[in-house]
Amino acid sequence: MSDRFKGKVALVVGGANADEDHLLGFAGLAALEIARHGGKLVIGDIDDEAGNRSVKKMKEAGLTADYFHLDVTSEVDWAGGVEKTMSLHGQLDIMIMAAGMPDRGERIETTEVDKWRQVMDVTNLGMFLGTRAVVEPMRKSGGGSIVLISSMMAKVVRDQANAYATSRAGMTHFARSAAVQYGPDNIRVNTVLPGWTLTPFTSSAFDEEWLERLAKRVPLGRVADASDIAGPILFLASDEAKYVTGSELLADGGVTSWIGPMD
Repeated sequence: MSDRFKGKVALVVGGANADEDHLLGFAGLAALEIARHGGKLVIGDIDDEAGNRSVKKMKEAGLTADYFHLDVTSEVDWAGGVEKTMSLHGQLDIMIMAAGMPDRGERIETTEVDKWRQVMDVTNLGMFLGTRAVVEPMRKSGGGSIVLISSMMAKVVRDQANAYATSRAGMTHFARSAAVQYGPDNIRVNTVLPGWTLTPFTSSAFDEEWLERLAKRVPLGRVADASDIAGPILFLASDEAKYVTGSELLADGGVTSWIGPMD
């Protein structure tokens, strides 16, 4: 294993599914790879069972990992998680924010106000509270990398999932704003925009027939797996991207570049 993340402390939010005996999420795989490559890892999530299970497996493998319960809409939870990270390791260098909430199958006129607020709160309030919570520890550490997980839906839309698409577009603009504000502190802020990916988040919606249909819309010919998205996340989190900030990294297999099949 390389020491790509040696000396780094990473807080990965929404990365509970980091156990290779189960279907991996891309944030979970990114978390696992940070720990495998020398980093010290703290996972925050609302899925306590998956988070504790994943951390237990990592510790058994000799990796440095801890877990805490985090509702991203809670200012108190964010403060507690950052405090725990600092008490354990004394620094914070990386924050990956991958929490999200879908609103599949809803048109604007049928979307309930409470559902709209929930989607916006998890994504947009969550990224705001998270960024606000980590910038001071990162500043004290001499800088850091914040990676917000958006979606290709920030670039294109369907006739449904309006709240989801709007919230993901908001992430990209927030990242640019934060990148400008915190550039002088050597804190980089970027977004990754995944395309269709088979994860615990999407597995209930993606049966084999649907995966085949989606693959026909992807120039690379397949739906992504966790590793296809974890790679871009890890790049932006690492020092390899030390001069990259305010960017949007599309990882969609070419979907948003293509008008689609004509037959």
